[in-house]
Amino acid sequence: MSASFPLPYRIRHSKKAKHLRLVARPEGIELVVPSAVSETRALAFLHQHRDWAERKLSEMRSITAQLQPFQRLENGSTLPFQGREVPLLVREHAGRKPQVQYDGRFLVSVPAGSSENQQHLTLSALFDWAKAWIREQAETIVQRHATRFRLYPRQIRVKRMRSRWGSCGPRNDINLNWLLAFAPLSVLEYVVVHELCHIRHRNHSADFWKLVAQHLPGYAAERLWLRRNGAALLRRFE
Repeated sequence: MSASFPLPYRIRHSKKAKHLRLVARPEGIELVVPSAVSETRALAFLHQHRDWAERKLSEMRSITAQLQPFQRLENGSTLPFQGREVPLLVREHAGRKPQVQYDGRFLVSVPAGSSENQQHLTLSALFDWAKAWIREQAETIVQRHATRFRLYPRQIRVKRMRSRWGSCGPRNDINLNWLLAFAPLSVLEYVVVHELCHIRHRNHSADFWKLVAQHLPGYAAERLWLRRNGAALLRRFE
């Protein structure tokens, strides 16, 4: 650890990483280092991006300090969906697997006699529902945007992601955070477009943001939504 760096941080070496990357977490900064990169170069990268790290960590801690305590996923609580809170109903049924229905409210049916494990089963059922819902929405979004500049992903995957909303792999696989199901649909569209544009530009250069703007001229509003509400959404389903 560099004694001259003023923020808490940790180094994570990754065989899969292609580039040096910083990730802001409430407890500090994570420096992701590809196997081929020396620690000296990695620390230089860390210091080079000190201003960004200080700003992101301050933003995240400010949001975290305002968060409400974790809300259990239980009958009578609510879930965020399409920009508003909707009721969550949890009931037992005779089936062996949890099921989810949405009709203006979320109805989660869990196997009878599973009350001790209801929180886990409800979360698992919502994850399965969200995977299918996001994939369907994302495919529609891709069809709307991909042909313009021939930005075609190999596949779309929906995953649990601790600190990222999306990523674009080296083979043009797009990964999406399952919690985007509980953000406004325009935010999901922004994240999908963001990752589509990484097929052309593997960075966040001016050319990259210009390409994003060509698809979504008002993308700044969705980006701001994630900055203001993203940490709270991650915390709510932790």
